[in-house]
Amino acid sequence: MKVLKITAWSLLMTMLFIIPVKAQNAALSKSINTVIENYLALKDALIAADGNTAESKAKVLLTSINEVPKTGFTAKQLSLWTSYEPKLEFDSRHISEVNVLPHQREHFASLSNALFAVLKGLKVNKKILYRQYCTMKQQYFLSDAAGGKDPYMGMEHCSKVTETLPAEKN
Repeated sequence: MKVLKITAWSLLMTMLFIIPVKAQNAALSKSINTVIENYLALKDALIAADGNTAESKAKVLLTSINEVPKTGFTAKQLSLWTSYEPKLEFDSRHISEVNVLPHQREHFASLSNALFAVLKGLKVNKKILYRQYCTMKQQYFLSDAAGGKDPYMGMEHCSKVTETLPAEKN
């Protein structure tokens, strides 16, 4: 009987600690995937060569970056996020402050590299993402499709997949 009480008590204590951690991880995953969706919307505006839409999409992206909670990360993940967060904010802010496409695309290239590094380390993306290389502009970007147009030239078939980030398994 005493063993049963100890086992039940251990199970209860384990549940009390695991459930909040899973809830925190779910909140983190949701907020990072919101950042991804907003990044992809910005990419689409750049593909369309629409500086005004890119400007507004970058504002939404910046807001979602600022809303990523600082809880739910492992120590390694938190270190990764805090090292890249200022760069993600900087590039998003610059894209959101001007509707000049060449300037927006310059910051988008930097934003893409920083976001790729974050996502590769966090491993919380809910969909497969492809790191693509625009051979004409010699810049990288992320996409949720292996083909399509690139955000630097707006052309099809001038980029190639260099790496794939698999979807989070849940």
